[in-house]
Amino acid sequence: MGLDARRDVCVDRFRPVAASMVVAIHTDPLADVSPMLNEALVYGIFRVAVPFFLMVAGRYVLAPFLAHLPGSRDRMRRYALRAAMTYLLATAAYLPLMAYAGNLPASAPAFLRWFLVDGTVYHLWYFPALVLGLATCRVLSRFGARSAFAAAVALYLVGIGGDSYFGAVGTAEPLEPMYGVLFSCVGYTRNGLFYVPLFLMLGAVSRPAEEGVRARDGVLLVVSLLAVATEAFLTSALGWQRHDSMYLSLPFASWFLFRILLSVRPRARCPLDAVAPASETVYLVHPYAIVAVRGAARLVPVLVSSVPLFSAVLALSFAVAMGASRAAPTVGFAATKVLEAARSIIH
Repeated sequence: MGLDARRDVCVDRFRPVAASMVVAIHTDPLADVSPMLNEALVYGIFRVAVPFFLMVAGRYVLAPFLAHLPGSRDRMRRYALRAAMTYLLATAAYLPLMAYAGNLPASAPAFLRWFLVDGTVYHLWYFPALVLGLATCRVLSRFGARSAFAAAVALYLVGIGGDSYFGAVGTAEPLEPMYGVLFSCVGYTRNGLFYVPLFLMLGAVSRPAEEGVRARDGVLLVVSLLAVATEAFLTSALGWQRHDSMYLSLPFASWFLFRILLSVRPRARCPLDAVAPASETVYLVHPYAIVAVRGAARLVPVLVSSVPLFSAVLALSFAVAMGASRAAPTVGFAATKVLEAARSIIH
């Protein structure tokens, strides 16, 4: 989910934490403990995970482009291409699972929406959304930084009306026709047009505080996270949610979190340093891990429970990701040797 090796240390360290939050969102770890707490924590506070990844892309890819740094345009193009290729490969890997579940689209229009906007699997929506979000920010930047940011905020507010506040906004008579047309074209407003641009912009304008982290920063983060949790619980309890990814307080919580991560000045190494490179793979493979653990639950029934399910899926996902990262250099070396041999034969 990022390209630059010269990252801020705590931003890198938060990547496996954010990946774990995504796994939690898809496994409901507190559902058997407290549905109310699960709603507030998992579908509220843990929603900062995806904005975090988007803000990383905003800081390291979009910010240089907006600053007109040499090579930034090509870098953004390569980053988008990498995201697109990752999406294509991941989609191919999940085709057997989708075919088994009967989730393949039945018509050409449904296929286009499924593939280009909504995402082929419930977690892969991120990649087409990232590509579309970068393209949207690129277009908006032509009108100036302030106008682009204002437009991103406006798009996000439209998105909220079709997401967590749909029951209060999207079904209101003045706006109902607009959202009706919108949802005839897309499945969610959590996409590259309404959701992604704001977080990319927030990442692009983020800067570490010169004075480091202060107590006020921690208070603002805690208050904003509690606001997200409250919004998640209330919009669910009131039956407003069409989906549960977008909240009014989420950009504020994401901003305060990211600013703290940028501003912390760690001195010692941390266990998270070892697993940070595996974060993207965890994000990619965890649905297969969910299937595997649910299958194993036939033999070990305790895995059906929410906490053991989450724990097993998380452990399996990180094990696979760490194994893949260790095997990658060997696979890459073998592939290079095969290509060299092929070239020698051809010539």
